[in-house]
Amino acid sequence: MKYTKFRALSILTAAAMLLCACDKQSDAPEVTGEVKITVFDVGKADAMVLQTASHTVVLDTGNKGDGKDIEKFLEKQEITKIDALILSHFDKDHVGGAARLVNHMEIGEIYLPDYASDIDEYNAFEEKLAETDISPQVLAAGAHTEWAFDDVSFTLDAAEKTDYGKNEENDFSLCLYTRHGENSFLFTGDAEEARQQEIIAKDYGKVTFLKYPYHGNYLATTEKFLDAFKPQYAVVCCSEKEFAQDETVSTFEKRKIAAYYTSDGDIQIVSDGKTLNITQ
Repeated sequence: MKYTKFRALSILTAAAMLLCACDKQSDAPEVTGEVKITVFDVGKADAMVLQTASHTVVLDTGNKGDGKDIEKFLEKQEITKIDALILSHFDKDHVGGAARLVNHMEIGEIYLPDYASDIDEYNAFEEKLAETDISPQVLAAGAHTEWAFDDVSFTLDAAEKTDYGKNEENDFSLCLYTRHGENSFLFTGDAEEARQQEIIAKDYGKVTFLKYPYHGNYLATTEKFLDAFKPQYAVVCCSEKEFAQDETVSTFEKRKIAAYYTSDGDIQIVSDGKTLNITQ
């Protein structure tokens, strides 16, 4: 497996993360305001913005060109800084817009999985990153970090292995778990069977909201995965042409999970710490 050129950082970062995590409270901070999550309609690709009272997190950046849409979205709200940019993995439909954001916006922290890709979109991101003084936090295998922005807690977990076999980069997906009062959110990148099993083993418990992994593909672990977290709501990032598989849709329906699909437009989720208001 080819590792990222930031490999040396990952070892030190992982150790620091583990030490810092010991000082974090497992419960979310007391609720003081709302949290807004926007899941963009960018085709079969992932691009999301999570906004707390005074911080902004971008989780994946869609395809090349989608970074401009994220930038415009933030500019309309007079947001000039991304406090945390998280790239779940380096497929072009997740890292595509990252180069533009790094080039055009102030960024606090960047979180990356510990492997590298040869695709053009990833190389463009690395080139722009090299022009900044940002040292990304690379999560080595099994690494874990926690932090809080305002009244929201964040837990970010790396994949457990350093090799998932040929063409299995999806299983390097970082997993983000967040809590806002009584509401919990799970974002799982493009995790496939092996990675889904790892996420299940984390035992996050029931979640209010799930960003369903891998664009709505039905896998051997799908039902076990949904049963482990019992989400009330799920969002699938897909397009009309490449929609969620029928088996996935029927699985949601059987479990009475309210599912939303980005092929129908941008999705807005607002949490007050007790309930979610979802509009599309």
